[in-house]
Amino acid sequence: MYTLYDRILGCLIGAAAGDAMGAATEARTTEQILEYFGHKVTDFEVTPLDTFAHGNQKGQVTDDFSSAYFIARSIIDHGGEISSDVVREAIIDWSGHPVFFDRFAGPTTRMAVRRFKGEILPESESLQLLPRQATNGAAMKISPIGLFNPGVPLQAAVDSAVVTMVTHDNYIAVSGGAAVAAAVAEAVTEGADLYSVIQAGLYGAAEGERIGREQGRDVAGPSVIRRMEMAVDIGLGRGSMEYKMREIAGRIGMGLHVAEAVPSAFGFLAASGGDAMEAIIAAVNAGYDTDTVGTMAGAMAGALCGASVFPEHFLPVMDEINGFDIAGLAGDIERTAILRRGNAK
Repeated sequence: MYTLYDRILGCLIGAAAGDAMGAATEARTTEQILEYFGHKVTDFEVTPLDTFAHGNQKGQVTDDFSSAYFIARSIIDHGGEISSDVVREAIIDWSGHPVFFDRFAGPTTRMAVRRFKGEILPESESLQLLPRQATNGAAMKISPIGLFNPGVPLQAAVDSAVVTMVTHDNYIAVSGGAAVAAAVAEAVTEGADLYSVIQAGLYGAAEGERIGREQGRDVAGPSVIRRMEMAVDIGLGRGSMEYKMREIAGRIGMGLHVAEAVPSAFGFLAASGGDAMEAIIAAVNAGYDTDTVGTMAGAMAGALCGASVFPEHFLPVMDEINGFDIAGLAGDIERTAILRRGNAK
């Protein structure tokens, strides 16, 4: 039976599980994943010593879901306000947790945090980092913005632009973040299906690009929405999941650029037919930036499927290992989303 709470919880579990599972496979190719583990990764694994997440326990997340968790909590603590100040406060708070920030945060986010804390950066350093700011570092943490806007993809896209531009103030990053947020906003609604979620994502990407061009900076890179269309075509096309996984990884890419990671997440969502575990398993076995793509694919598919599709041990393991209360967060998000909806009328 549909409930908003179940869809919100499904989104959070899916995002966290995609992150935790992908942490063990990140930076490897599909062949290297199979060689190291002896099988596809379908559950939590101990991370290899040569990965970014080395030392992580089974079920431990990285910067992807942890940053989303802190942003969601900050929005809740501020009564549902989604503003640059609230997001900045959340990121500063998150940066004070070495287990999440020191080990995993990317260069664009690190530069933003240094500015938030009052450090004056040399202009040359900022210019050197600018071409690398169209990364997936904002889209990875954006799914809660969709949860705060259930059934309103446009507002999710608008709010996601506010969140994205705090750290990634260019139109390509805004487009990618808005795609994920809008898809999640649609996925948690009663009657949503795979196709309506994909359409909401494409709409969000277009709206995000428009907002980003008006309010953000220009930056070199391919179109998120065009790459999404390619990835979805692969996902909905003929062939096995294995074939589609390799096609998406090879043709769209699984890298740090937002125009690779976000479209691939949508490609895996499409290829899975909306099955959350299938989408996550494909994402975390496709190679390269598997934790980030797994987080986004898991968030969207989990929001569509609900919490019951995940193995029973996922939630308690992730709560215990990371010090989270994911179910409690889901309840707080639901209450805050309803409050926001009432205030908007």
